[in-house]
Amino acid sequence: MNIIRNLCKRFCYAGNAFAACHACDCVCFCFRHFFTEFAFPSPHATLDTAFIKIKKRGFLMMRFLTAFAIVFLLSAPAFSADHKLQNLQVAVVYNDTDIQFRFRFETDTPSWYHQYWVYHDGAWSLTEGGSPDKDSQGLYEDRISMMIDDGSIPDFEIAGGYSAVHEGMRSLHSEADPETVRAHPWIGGKLGESRVEKYLALSRTDEDASWNAVRSEEELLALRREGKFIDLWQWRSHRGNPAGFGDNGYILDYRHGASGQSSYAHNRNAERNGPRWMYNPEKTDGKSALRLEKLLKKEYGQNDLYYLHEDFAVEIDENRTWQNGDALPQRILRDASGSRGAIRAEGEWKDGAWHVRLTRSLAAPDPMDSKTFTHGHLYQVAFAVHQAVGARWHYVSAPLRLGLGTQEETELFIRGVYTDGDLNTAETQWTDVTLFYPGQVTWQWLRSDEHPGNEFVRDRMLPLNYRHTEEELTDFIAAHEALLEEEAAEDQ
Repeated sequence: MNIIRNLCKRFCYAGNAFAACHACDCVCFCFRHFFTEFAFPSPHATLDTAFIKIKKRGFLMMRFLTAFAIVFLLSAPAFSADHKLQNLQVAVVYNDTDIQFRFRFETDTPSWYHQYWVYHDGAWSLTEGGSPDKDSQGLYEDRISMMIDDGSIPDFEIAGGYSAVHEGMRSLHSEADPETVRAHPWIGGKLGESRVEKYLALSRTDEDASWNAVRSEEELLALRREGKFIDLWQWRSHRGNPAGFGDNGYILDYRHGASGQSSYAHNRNAERNGPRWMYNPEKTDGKSALRLEKLLKKEYGQNDLYYLHEDFAVEIDENRTWQNGDALPQRILRDASGSRGAIRAEGEWKDGAWHVRLTRSLAAPDPMDSKTFTHGHLYQVAFAVHQAVGARWHYVSAPLRLGLGTQEETELFIRGVYTDGDLNTAETQWTDVTLFYPGQVTWQWLRSDEHPGNEFVRDRMLPLNYRHTEEELTDFIAAHEALLEEEAAEDQ
């Protein structure tokens, strides 16, 4: 075993310590079991029992070779070329009443489109939606998200967004069966959902934080009163930006929207399985619909009506002669209200980058779903960017600290700048935040024996970005997901 571990150290020194150590553990585990139970069965075993052991443990040789190959592959930078690191620039400015987060994200392929209804041969159908392995059309919005905590969730400071990612969540290989979720008394019965979304471990009753072990409604309400949730801000290029709103929500037992009305609703007539609303030609220069071919060619610009708003919508005319390729947005925009509408948004793509501003009051619009910002306090934040995709196919940051009127000498610190004037004209300080592909690492895995650094997570000793660079995380996550893909293929 020591020979193998010493060999693995070469790759640790090459800058892939976390990934190499994990692969090394896999190698040693498989090596030990292979040679003790496969190559050299017990001398007391009968031929039959030896054959059974060989059959039972035969797969370990394949795992040995796979894990050993991963160690070598991880030494090559090209291994994770499909998921390159991204850069998000962040700035924060605040005055006596409001706070503003500014973002700059470079991209040559911006998207302000989302899903659309398309007419073909007498029927409407939806365009593909948000999954890179299923969506060949790319008609999905760009999004910038931010999680915020005020110190109420210690796990968040250690693991960032991973503290809300659990086995059974949608789009993971371990995704829970929708019918099983629908039958769950809280998620299916109370919330009316059929998929598991992000949640925090403290919202569950068992040590493993299982998706189906949800606390009682009374316990969840008590946690919210104590502020034990993650504040979630989202800028959506289609579902909010044209209406001037961000999306306010929170994470506890589920990913919830804040109280009040969101800036979008479904444009759907369930009885006819098609859109309910179309463009009002009297308010849109005679236009009743968009054209699919123009959407696919990205011909509708930011100043065009690529979206549908209730101000210029009318109930669909079923007697109209629709043409193949006519398209209508699957969401209809509206004015948001309450805590859900407390975040004002401005976003524009120019000079090769998204330029986004999100502004909200310092005071929480609703303390049951939002955090208050106070001068002189520290906060934990983590960011994510979706590029014309949904679910887990995005880029995320490790947890960082945000200081309002405080100072820290660290690269993991964002300094909020105070001004006594207008936020929109105030000078501020930009911070480069590195984003990486999160893969399918879960909170359960981080705390398991399979993770060599599980004690750092369990004991809340150090944030993940104090132990690993984003480059190391990217390499490891690619290897981890490759093994999950292999296991999924074996199970089929």
